Amino acid sequence: MFTIQELLDFVLLLPLAFSLLAASGFFKGGVLHWADRLVATLVAVAVWQIVLLFPVDSSLHEGFIYLDALSLWMLLILSLLYVGFSWTSKAYLDRDTNIRYGYLRRFTHLEGRFYALSHLFVWTMMLVVLVDNMGLMWVAIEATTLISALLVAFKFTRTSLEAAWKYVMVCTVGICLALLGTILLYDAQLQALGSELALDFAHLAEHGKELPEGLAKVAFAFLFVGYGTKIGLAPMHAWLPDAHSEAPALTSGLLSGALCICALYVLLRAVIILLPAVGVDFVQSLFLFFGLFTIALAVPFVVVQRDIKRMLAYSSMENFGLMAAGVGLFLPLAAKAALLHMMNHALIKYALFYLAGTIMETYATKNMMRIHGMIAQCPRTAFFFLLAIVGILGMPPMGIFFSKFYLLQGFFMGGTPWLGVLALALLAGMLIGILYHALRMVGGKPHRKAAGELLGRLDTAVVAALLIVSGVFGALLPELGKFDQLLSEAAKIVMKGVA
Repeated sequence: MFTIQELLDFVLLLPLAFSLLAASGFFKGGVLHWADRLVATLVAVAVWQIVLLFPVDSSLHEGFIYLDALSLWMLLILSLLYVGFSWTSKAYLDRDTNIRYGYLRRFTHLEGRFYALSHLFVWTMMLVVLVDNMGLMWVAIEATTLISALLVAFKFTRTSLEAAWKYVMVCTVGICLALLGTILLYDAQLQALGSELALDFAHLAEHGKELPEGLAKVAFAFLFVGYGTKIGLAPMHAWLPDAHSEAPALTSGLLSGALCICALYVLLRAVIILLPAVGVDFVQSLFLFFGLFTIALAVPFVVVQRDIKRMLAYSSMENFGLMAAGVGLFLPLAAKAALLHMMNHALIKYALFYLAGTIMETYATKNMMRIHGMIAQCPRTAFFFLLAIVGILGMPPMGIFFSKFYLLQGFFMGGTPWLGVLALALLAGMLIGILYHALRMVGGKPHRKAAGELLGRLDTAVVAALLIVSGVFGALLPELGKFDQLLSEAAKIVMKGVA
């Protein structure tokens, strides 16, 4: 039996080793695809074992590695997306290769490079949630920016390069502000606690009340704006629609499902540290205002949207805005619902981006107005696409329905019913806009020859599994025992410092 520390070492070393081998050309042909699947599956099995072995009400601190219920919940989400990526990547790349003007048809040797960058991207996100230091977290977040920028620009077209440039510029400005906030946090630590255990968030969380209030507020403001940019909160969201639209569909799924929640995780760690010093009202006002503002800004863009992946990007803004607002309520129910929403959104949004990429490649267009009659041409694909759309909109019986319901319930329980009504109205606008576009694509008369099913058996099974797992975590969480305990303990960590 392996120890938790040994399993964590395995989780961090295996993706890195595979990235180096894939980039070097060690794996060829079908071996590359099977090695990709094997590595991700082994990592997911190791994370599963950690979940079963780890006492959720405790923490593990070894060297620069820190594990508690919150970081383990994030690691679980990343591992599930990692498996989803690995088991859909071959079908996606094969489809791109077979298209007449597909990028990999011209440059087939780049498959190894794509796998290397993707696994390295996942590895850096795992570092974000496992390191014990706010400074190291910043370094890991910056590493995710650099690696994901290469994936956004992977096809090296004019639009993808433009999107990557905007992504790097906007996120770098945000990350620089986060760096300034981290430096101010260190200065606050020096004034109150000294230089011992510099920026160690467990140490800082224990002594948060001793930090100087004024400096702590300025530090948190910079951290909020900096990491809020990476999350995609308005008005710092400009990179998100472009990057999601131009990146390969697999990368878009990881960006929306995994990277943004990693930035939110770091921001939550900052809240845990600084909340006792700055007070609940200061933090709550930032989260509630910018969370709801993000949803409000996304609604009109969804209604007038024509690009299918940009529509899904604005849907991500809606969901992250709702998560931020939920955290800002500082209620146990809302905190647990926000963390549950991370899981549900990640799984469904990855499935949606994969389906959208498949549809785009087959129909050779991003314009939803040019896609009609999918239910007549490819009923299985149309069914799963519509099911995923229903899921991301939070309609029953899908998993997101439960997390959205609990988040909205939090507004009314927290004494702010007018904010709950506002959030409900904004979500209704998002539902109408997205459902209108989806039904136009699925229904109507086809404008092209029947293409047959777009999904193969394997990627159909993976998409179905992602949707089912999301539904299980939404509807049956109380019956899942250890996972419900893990989520409850993670919510308690987020609520630490609230009177």
